[in-house]
Amino acid sequence: MRNQKDGLIYVRIPPGTYIMGCSPGDRDCFDWEMAPHRVSIEIGFWIGQTEVTQRAYLSVTGANPSRYKGSDRPADQVSWFNARSYCEAVGMRLPSEAEWEYAARAGTAGSRYDALESIAWYDANSNDQTHEVHQKKPNAFGLYDMLGNMWEWVQDAYGENGEKRVLRGGSFYNLPRDLRVSNRLWALPETAHRNMGVRCASN
Repeated sequence: MRNQKDGLIYVRIPPGTYIMGCSPGDRDCFDWEMAPHRVSIEIGFWIGQTEVTQRAYLSVTGANPSRYKGSDRPADQVSWFNARSYCEAVGMRLPSEAEWEYAARAGTAGSRYDALESIAWYDANSNDQTHEVHQKKPNAFGLYDMLGNMWEWVQDAYGENGEKRVLRGGSFYNLPRDLRVSNRLWALPETAHRNMGVRCASN
């Protein structure tokens, strides 16, 4: 489905059940990926085929905060507040953390949906910058850059006080250990680093 408000393609994700958190046999898991637990996605949803591009972000908001300029590169330096506002402006929302990991796994149980070099821009191959979307191999749902390129904001708060928000997926300057479907990052919602972007979802 092409969203007429931002011109981006969104992919329908079917309902299903999976194990969220540290993948079986993954020895790189951090404490915050524990403990693995079964999650049911009872209602299918739509999610961006790619991260929101600078072309789309500029067309919707009239601004481009990105450090690494390029129309087909992902928008970077996007805060959680601005990520949420963008998604709402195009009739969508931020994905939940459970939805994001389910979409990233795309039916696989391992820590990555394919060999890292083939699916992600990260520390070893990115030249310390973002890259255009659609360049790496997609997962089985047809989603690009679910690992690497940009950390992606999700709706969920981190911790009990709710002050910080969660990001998923790792980025162009992270090491391999950080680029696994179960890994998590968190930051204050006003934070807008050069490796923070957005991918929208919808019911």
